[in-house]
Amino acid sequence: MFPDSEIRVLHVDDESDFVEMAAEFLRREDDRFVVETAASASEGLSLLSDDEYDCVVSDFDMPGQSGLEFLEAVRDDRPDLPFILFTGKGSEEVASDAISAGVTDYLQKESGTDQYAVLANRIANAVERERSRRLVERNERRLRELIDSLPLLLHVVDSDGTYLLANQVLADFHDTTAADIEGSNVADVLPDATAEEFNENVAAVLDEGRMKSFPGIEIPDSDGDVHIFEPRMLPYDFGETGGRAVLGIATDVTDQREHERELEQKERRYQAIFNDPNILVGLLDTDGTVLDINQTAMDYVDVTLGEITDEPFWDAPWFGHSESVRQQIRDWIDRAAGGEYVEFDLDLVDPSGDPYVIEGVIRPVTDDDGEVVSLIISDREVTDQRKYQRELEEANAVQSTLLDTLPVGVLVEDASRDVVTVNDRFFDLFDLPGIPHEIVGSDCSALAVDAGEMLTEPEAFVERTEGLVTDGDPVQNDEIRLRDGRTFTRSYQPIELPEGEGHLWVYRDVTDGKRRETRLESLNTTTQDLMAAETRDEVVEIGVNAAAEVLGMEASAIHLYDDARSALVPRAVTDTVYDLIGDPPAFTESDSIAWRVFEAGEPLAVDDIHDDPDIYNPESSIRSELHLPIGDYGTLIAGSETPAAFDQQDLVFGELLAGNVESALEQVEQTEQLRAREGELMRQNDRLEAFASLVSHDLRNPLQVAEGRLELARETCDNEDLDAVDRALGRMDALIDDLLTLAREGDRVQELEPVDIGDLARRCWANVETEDATLDVTAETKTRADRSRLMQMFENLFRNAIEHGGSDVTVTIGELAGGFYFEDDGPGIPSEDLETVFDPGYSTTRRGTGFGLSIVKEIVNAHGWEIEITDADGEASGARFEITGVSTFRA
Repeated sequence: MFPDSEIRVLHVDDESDFVEMAAEFLRREDDRFVVETAASASEGLSLLSDDEYDCVVSDFDMPGQSGLEFLEAVRDDRPDLPFILFTGKGSEEVASDAISAGVTDYLQKESGTDQYAVLANRIANAVERERSRRLVERNERRLRELIDSLPLLLHVVDSDGTYLLANQVLADFHDTTAADIEGSNVADVLPDATAEEFNENVAAVLDEGRMKSFPGIEIPDSDGDVHIFEPRMLPYDFGETGGRAVLGIATDVTDQREHERELEQKERRYQAIFNDPNILVGLLDTDGTVLDINQTAMDYVDVTLGEITDEPFWDAPWFGHSESVRQQIRDWIDRAAGGEYVEFDLDLVDPSGDPYVIEGVIRPVTDDDGEVVSLIISDREVTDQRKYQRELEEANAVQSTLLDTLPVGVLVEDASRDVVTVNDRFFDLFDLPGIPHEIVGSDCSALAVDAGEMLTEPEAFVERTEGLVTDGDPVQNDEIRLRDGRTFTRSYQPIELPEGEGHLWVYRDVTDGKRRETRLESLNTTTQDLMAAETRDEVVEIGVNAAAEVLGMEASAIHLYDDARSALVPRAVTDTVYDLIGDPPAFTESDSIAWRVFEAGEPLAVDDIHDDPDIYNPESSIRSELHLPIGDYGTLIAGSETPAAFDQQDLVFGELLAGNVESALEQVEQTEQLRAREGELMRQNDRLEAFASLVSHDLRNPLQVAEGRLELARETCDNEDLDAVDRALGRMDALIDDLLTLAREGDRVQELEPVDIGDLARRCWANVETEDATLDVTAETKTRADRSRLMQMFENLFRNAIEHGGSDVTVTIGELAGGFYFEDDGPGIPSEDLETVFDPGYSTTRRGTGFGLSIVKEIVNAHGWEIEITDADGEASGARFEITGVSTFRA
């Protein structure tokens, strides 16, 4: 019905190659098709929102939204848009779900190209039906205002279903009078089911307040014959009472429906035969004159159908370029008129001068008596197919070339295990005689037996091969060892061939890779030995041995820089070096390749040292050298009497070894420095211990004698000077305690354990003479610390606050981000003293020793924390110690 109309198709499928191919075939099947593609449902919805399409074709199994979910989304906005599910995941369940979701058609993907003709036909039919439906709707809307004047079934029914008005046509249909119908109820006139549907329609019109048309309704007449009516109803005001009713007009469309079905069937047959958009069709008289030509064929010429009607077909513009072609057409028409079925193909030229190819048939049409009454010529342009065939042949040639240039051996078998294809590399790997195409069709089982003779375990190879084929499970990188020392990996993959199942084998020579792997494993072991070495001599000996044994650099030496000699001095040398050059030299600045590499810090492979201006000994038998700098420590040199003996792999592995030697030398150097530092610390600790013993014994003993004499003096004399002596002796005792603490504890901590900061502060408060002072603890966090040293810190801070803030001072301990603070409300610390408050001996009272805050800082530092002192409120009122860098946690 719409032969010339463009049909816009949206094809949604996540397989890009397939969807492009499908689009191409659809366009070939019907040149009206304009096909756009989308790779997902979301992309398809986006395209639908931006443009109009006549039909959607969708796959079922797609990532994101499935085809059914996509259909539901489309139906939300376009309930009537033709939607065809074209899927390879077909099943009864999928089909049922699709139909339930409102799919227009359901088609399962199959092999071959015939499926696209079916798909094209389904699309065209669906679009034509939808266009016909819309056309009918438009026509009905135009006729609605006129239908009231036609002799149709007419009635007025109120909201209760009572007939207020009925025309005679309605009465005649029910074989009664209009008076009998008026006043009766719908339920008394129509069958129950029909009456119920009728009342629902009335209610819908009254609710929406507008005219509504309803689908065909079947009503039996007085003779029992079922008629199909199309009712239309609109709200109707039947008087001043304002009653609610509807005016209904029903058209008997029984004959129309039947006639439409017949017309549609005839139209489809005609369209399918004559106006196939993919086929050039012509109807000829038996003498060859043109009766009719379809538009597809007319698109190839610059004339109208009227200009060639009743003219000989061979004189038509399609064949004007060649007299021989016109003669061929005449001969074929004569044969077809004689009852012969004539097949042909032709090379033609379109009006623009572009060549094209058609192939087709001329069929005789006979009457009931068998007489030929007309001829039908149908052909199809196959230009693209011919081109595709040529391109396919070229692609096969390219594929064959690529297969032969692959660095892996490829073997393809069919289901019977006969060779389908094999490449040159496969022949090279297994040293097979002949050329690949000579064994196509041969038995692969026998080939496996022959190839197995080259392997270390031939029987296992054959059994493994048979097992993989039987199980059909893909395998990657199966390792195979050959008797000549090579190592292959084999991968197996079952595949689908055009003729059925097949088997793909891929063989790779990984011998070099295995050697690299072995080298890396050996270098890893060497690295462990290097890092376990305790001296420089051990390191360099391990290094040259690894260069020789692991890397195959038999002539190797390690030269280390000697600061005293300002030279690279040989420290480890293989025996091969002595055999080639005798004692290796020491290299000094600007006289050798070795020194140049050492200064530059970049590795160097010299293919022939005799071509290098910095050659140390032009008489040397050494031809090529590999120089590998070992950081600031020296260089590793490997030599060979063969030119260009060292490749990129030697350079890479050599750099790894040299780097490991450098790390080992650095570790040895750090270890030696650490040992020296430990010795110095031990000597320092011995001096501190000696000092502590001196303070503890030589100072405390006289102090105790003085305290005893003071007590004796009090018994015989009551003098105020004795109190001053007592205070001085107490101060001296406190000084000795603080000095011992600084000397013996310093910045060390013992075992760390979880400590509740607030709880520990309260315990320490109880250990100090606090008089009338007050403690306020708001900190509720914990940290890991040396409990005894942290107690010492808090007690010193408490004493310091009471000594400087007075007996009624208030001390607060609270939380900080990443720590805690200690704050008092005393007089604070003068700003000029903030930088020296932690210095040993600092004190602002005669009662203090001056070491309390110094010990506090030592304890903080020993835990890896930081301490800072400020005024509590920024106005020199009180002191605030903030301790940060503390890892805190809650219970």
